[in-house]
Amino acid sequence: MPLSADEPIRALVAGDMMINGNYIAPKMNGRFYLNKPPLYNWIVIVFFKVFRSTNEWVFRLPSILSLLAFGLLVFKIVKQRLKDVRLAWVIAIATVTGGNLWIYSAYLGHIDITYSVVSFLQIFVLYHYGEKGNWKKAFAFSYALASIGFMMKGLPTIVFQGISVFTILILNKSFKKIWSASHLLSTLIFAAPVGIYLWVYSQHADITKLLERIVSESSSRTVTEKSFIESFEHLFLFPLRYLLDILPWGLAVFVFLRKEARTYVWSNAFLKTSLLLFLFNIIIYWLSPDYRARYVFMLTPFLLIPSIAACLHVWSDKQLKPTTLILSILLVVSPIAMFLIARTAVDISIVTAVALTITGFLLLITLMFKFTVPTTYLVILGLVIARLGYSHYMVPYRVQTGPYLEEKINGQAIGQLTEGSDLGMYNSNVALTMNWYMTVERNATVETKTSDYSFHSYYLVPTEVIKDTANVDTYYTFVRRFESKPFSLVKFKYRFPEMPKKKK
Repeated sequence: MPLSADEPIRALVAGDMMINGNYIAPKMNGRFYLNKPPLYNWIVIVFFKVFRSTNEWVFRLPSILSLLAFGLLVFKIVKQRLKDVRLAWVIAIATVTGGNLWIYSAYLGHIDITYSVVSFLQIFVLYHYGEKGNWKKAFAFSYALASIGFMMKGLPTIVFQGISVFTILILNKSFKKIWSASHLLSTLIFAAPVGIYLWVYSQHADITKLLERIVSESSSRTVTEKSFIESFEHLFLFPLRYLLDILPWGLAVFVFLRKEARTYVWSNAFLKTSLLLFLFNIIIYWLSPDYRARYVFMLTPFLLIPSIAACLHVWSDKQLKPTTLILSILLVVSPIAMFLIARTAVDISIVTAVALTITGFLLLITLMFKFTVPTTYLVILGLVIARLGYSHYMVPYRVQTGPYLEEKINGQAIGQLTEGSDLGMYNSNVALTMNWYMTVERNATVETKTSDYSFHSYYLVPTEVIKDTANVDTYYTFVRRFESKPFSLVKFKYRFPEMPKKKK
């Protein structure tokens, strides 16, 4: 599947680093890329070099491996803390199979899953060592992980760290530790590598622009940058949107309507702390209208651990069976629905959809009646079958009906036409997906040019700019998705045209 959404941003920045050799202050479209520190791009580069390939699956591999690591990390922690292997498996699998993550984000090469592993561990070690009274390790390990997180995504890491430190210290009645030498020295573990990076960056580019952008990247998603109506609506819609993003496991939170569940969680220090860490950290996103599911993947385990543990404590398998059975059946039959949606765009046989569904039903019935299987495992089986159906039908459907395949084809064609020659985007940009495939074909970055033009170079230019057809040789045409604007690949002969003034 072609790179889509934010994927080509990570790819283009990593590509610029490899091609131009600047691993500190990379560019995208010829301008310094300021939105994120470079650590995740370095990780992508390692995979490109190890596999000697820039194929899509190589680019997405860090995200996939991080997903597996996320689940295993949650499993180990829950098993160690609650001494229940079944519960640990259910919560670990729930962490990686929640709606948005399982169906959408898991197959995209975004930064967020890798960042979530680091941030989740960053918060957990504070609790783990703080509970033992070993504040030196609690602060040192947590701030070390925070420095890694900052080098991936910037300011959100500082917010997570600040809220979590205050929460853990207050719960442990150790707030005075905020002024302790171990805490103050541990902040240096965070500040030192970040400070070194910023100093090195200042040797390559304007550090003030980088800092301004890092701050604005975070503040632009807050209530201060959104209208009152957007912010007000978000306060009420956020809980619903979040629970939808982690379905079906988000249904477990309704167990807290029962007093017995609340009492059980509040009586267990680990479950209580997990819930409070979730509640205090999620507030920032509850107040941020520009919410995306991937921003809070690292917080989801802190909600699922107490919710699912309370469910399995309060309700027996027999009581859970009607709900889990309905969910399982819906998930198992979902390949049929996916087939009906996708068949008009993708040539897929209905035999596969029916076979997948029948197989799912047979497994479901076998597990229900032949073996004594916990009902939560039926939901897991349904999620696996649904994901297989999604991979088999909906991913090809998204490729065929979405814009990214055409952008890939156009990018590759232009890359082949211009390989070995100079190519620039004339006072404008094309889609990032298209730019990535041009970059790969040419093994050279494609930049927006606003000066230093050459009659020997190729240019991608809005077709409307071409008034004097005798002045150009046209080699390729396409339509840019943004604004549905026609573009042409040209060479200018004797003059460079003016771009039309932007409408105010």
